[in-house]
Amino acid sequence: MADPIRLFAEFTDQLGTDYRLNIHESGYGGSAFEFNLGADGFTLRYSGDNENRMQPIIGSEVTFTLTETTSQHTAMLTALATSEDSDFKVSIYQDPDGANTLFWTGVLLHEQVELQDEAYPIQNTMNAVDELGDLKNILYNDAGSAYTGRDTIAEHLVKLLNKTRALHVYGNTDVFLKYANDFKPTTFSSTNALTELEVNHAAFYNVNEAGFVEYMTAFDVLQNFATTFNARVFFAEGYFWFIPVGAVKNNVTINVHTVTKAGTISAGTSAVNTRLTTGNDIIKLRGGTTTFLAPLNKVQRTWRTNNNLPLVGPETQFLNASGEQTALGTAFTDNTLAYDQGTLLRLRFLYTHSFDGDGTSTGSAQHARLILKMQIKVGNLYYNNAVTFGPGTMGVGNFENNYNVDLMSFSAPAWSASAGYFYLAVTPTPQYLNRNNGLFYNFTNFPTNFISLAYSGEPFSMDLEAIPSTQTGINITVNVEGYDFEGNLITDVTGANAAAKLKDFTCDLLTGGLTNGDRIVYEATTPNANQETLVQDEVVIGSSALNDIKNIYENDSAPDQPIDSFTSFENSSGTFAIHKLGVKEVLAGQNFSTRVRRGTVYKSFVSPLNTMLFGSRDFLPFETSFAADAVETEYEAFFLTSSDSNISVPDEQVFDDHTPVDETEPIYDLRNSFTPTDGDLPPNIFQRFLQQPIRSIAHRDTLTSTVTATDSLIFNTWTGPNGTGRIELPLVAGNEGRVLRFQTDNSIAANKIVMIAPNTSDTGVTIDGASTYTLNRDYDGVSILCHNSNWFIIQKKEK
Repeated sequence: MADPIRLFAEFTDQLGTDYRLNIHESGYGGSAFEFNLGADGFTLRYSGDNENRMQPIIGSEVTFTLTETTSQHTAMLTALATSEDSDFKVSIYQDPDGANTLFWTGVLLHEQVELQDEAYPIQNTMNAVDELGDLKNILYNDAGSAYTGRDTIAEHLVKLLNKTRALHVYGNTDVFLKYANDFKPTTFSSTNALTELEVNHAAFYNVNEAGFVEYMTAFDVLQNFATTFNARVFFAEGYFWFIPVGAVKNNVTINVHTVTKAGTISAGTSAVNTRLTTGNDIIKLRGGTTTFLAPLNKVQRTWRTNNNLPLVGPETQFLNASGEQTALGTAFTDNTLAYDQGTLLRLRFLYTHSFDGDGTSTGSAQHARLILKMQIKVGNLYYNNAVTFGPGTMGVGNFENNYNVDLMSFSAPAWSASAGYFYLAVTPTPQYLNRNNGLFYNFTNFPTNFISLAYSGEPFSMDLEAIPSTQTGINITVNVEGYDFEGNLITDVTGANAAAKLKDFTCDLLTGGLTNGDRIVYEATTPNANQETLVQDEVVIGSSALNDIKNIYENDSAPDQPIDSFTSFENSSGTFAIHKLGVKEVLAGQNFSTRVRRGTVYKSFVSPLNTMLFGSRDFLPFETSFAADAVETEYEAFFLTSSDSNISVPDEQVFDDHTPVDETEPIYDLRNSFTPTDGDLPPNIFQRFLQQPIRSIAHRDTLTSTVTATDSLIFNTWTGPNGTGRIELPLVAGNEGRVLRFQTDNSIAANKIVMIAPNTSDTGVTIDGASTYTLNRDYDGVSILCHNSNWFIIQKKEK
C-alpha cells in the first residue's frame, strides 16, 4: 500500500498530457493539500558517463519547484528537513483521472532543503532520486544474515531492486521490472536465460580472517550482473529495466519478460518498441553537435574468483580453552555455500596433544589411544566411518612389563544421510599414550611428551570422497576422545590435565580451485592502430566448465552444471565463455571511431530505454534531461553499431594472488581408503608426519634390496668382500611427495659401494638427472624426494 499523500500538484504539458506529482510521507495521518509547480513542471535527468557506452547502472533524478504559499506547505518542508532518510517520497503519474499510469517514483532528498525566511510565495527547489545510487549504502544480505544457496539471475535482480526505498507504490502483484535476454547458454535449448541460469549467493560475500562475514553492496552486485551480461539498468516509464545493449542492437523492438514486486516472472514476452523516429516520434530542434569517441584497441575485464582462499578457516581451537581462545568442538561453517555432485573437499590442520600423566596407572591400564572424532556435514549428508577394537590383540611392553591390547581398526569412510562421525587416529597402532607418565610411545623411538599430527610441522591433509549429490552448507566439528587397552572410552587423557591445539583448520575446494586461480583476465584486442584501452570493473561471477563457487550454473539438468558456453544475437554461431563474449562485443561496438550526437528533441520523453533514429542510424542515449511541461529532451547518445573486424579474443590469463592449493596426493588420502586387516594404519600413510622405525640393510656384493612401503630411513652397513650392493627405489607412481633417507656407517667405503637406483619398471626415471646415486664412503648420507615422476636429491653430506 502506497504511503499517504501529504502534498500533490497537477499540470498539463504543452501537448495535452496530464501529470500528477505526489509527495508521500510515511506514517502521515492528515489530509492531502495541493501546491503549485514551477513553469517547467518537473525535470527528469539520467546522468550517464559519456566516455563509457557500457555504463551498467544509470540513475535518474527529478527536480521540481514547490511554490510555498500556505502553512501546510511550510509544515511539510519543516518535517522534510528534519526527517529520516526515505520518509518522504515522490511519485509521478500520467493521466491521473484516467489510466493513472505510473511514470516515475523516487525518494525525496531532505538534506538539500532550505527553509527561507521570506513572505509567500516562496520558490523551493526539490530533488528526488530513484534510489539505484543509494544501493551503494545497502548490503546485499537478508536483514543482516547471508542469503543461502543459489538463485536465478532474475531472482537476484528482484532481491536487489526490492532494496530500493520507493517501491511503496507497487503492490506485490504489480510489475516493477522488465528485462530482455541476449546472452544465452548453448548446452540446452534456452528460452529465458535469466531464469535458467543461477548464481551462488556466496559469490557476493566472504568471511574475513576474524570470522566475520563481509557483504558486497547491492549496487556492486547489481553492477556485476549488468557488466557480465553487457546490460544497462535504469528506471523509466514506471519500471526498472535490465536491457542488454546487444538486444537493442539486434532489434529495436525487444521482447521483454515482466516481473512483479513479489517475484512472479512472466512465462511469455511482450514486445517493446524502443525506437523514436525523427520527424515522427521526435522533432529535432535547431542546433546540436556530433563528436566521436576514440576507437578502442583493447577491452579488458577481470573475474575475481579468489579460489585459492579456503571455504572454511583458517581457524584455531583449544582443548580446555581459556580467555579469548575458541573451544575445541566449536562448529566450522562456510555460511551456506552450494556444492554440486562430484565436488571434492580437502581438510587441512595441525593437531598437537599432551597429557600430564596420573602417576598411578600400571600394566594394561596405562595404555591409552587418542582419536579425533569429527562430524563432517555437507547439506544433509554426513561423512562417516567407524572405529572398532578387537577381536585381535597385540603384545605391548618388554620382559618386565608386558600386556595385550585390543587392535584398533577403522572402516572406510562414506557419505550417508544418517548422522555419524569420522574417526581419525592421533595415535595409530602401534603408538600409544602412557597414562602413568604422560609420554607417547611408538616402540622403536624415544618417547615424547606430546604427539602431533603432521609431525614435520606441515599441515595434516586429507581429501574427502566426492559429494554424491548437490548440497548446501558445510558444518564441521572436531573433538578428541581417549580409549583404553580394550577400547573403552576414557576421559582423563582429554580432561583437565590434558592440553590440545587444533591449529589453522581449513577446508579447501579441490575441483576448480587451482585452475581458476584468484583472478581471470579476459581481453579482446584488435591490430588496428587504436590507442584507447577500456578496463571494465572487476566482476565476481563468470562462466567456467569447472565447479566453482562463483560460477554461473544452469538449472536445466540435475544436478545443476556450470556453464562455459554462450552465444548472443551478435555472435550466434561461435560459443564463448561469457566474459570472452562480453569483451568481444564491447570492443566490436567501438572498434572504430563512434559517433556521439548531442542536441534537443521535442514531442517525446527520451530515456536510456529509447533508441533515436536519425537518418539511417540508431543512437542510444548516455544521458538525457527531460523538461516535462515543454516536452523537450536534451540528449547525448552514441551510434549503436558493431563490427568485429580483426578482433581477436585470446585465451584468458589466470593469476594466483594467494598460494594455490596443492592438488597432488595428500598426506592422508581418504579417496584411497582401505579396510585394515590387523588394526594398524600403514606407516607409509603417516610417514611424512610421524617418526618411523629405522631399517638396517647389511649389503654385500651383487645383493639387491628394495625399499618397502614402510621405509623412511634406511641404515646401510657392509658385510663380506669388496663389491657393489644395490637399493632399488619404489615406483614413482603413488609415491608423490615421499621422502627417503639413506645413511651409512664406517663399513661403507670406496670399494664397498651402495648404489641407489630407480625401480627397474620406471623407464626414464632419474635421480637428479642421473641413472643412479652412489654411497661410497663412511658416514655418508642422502635424502631424496619423489616429485613429478622423478627422484630429486634434497639433502646430502659433503663429499
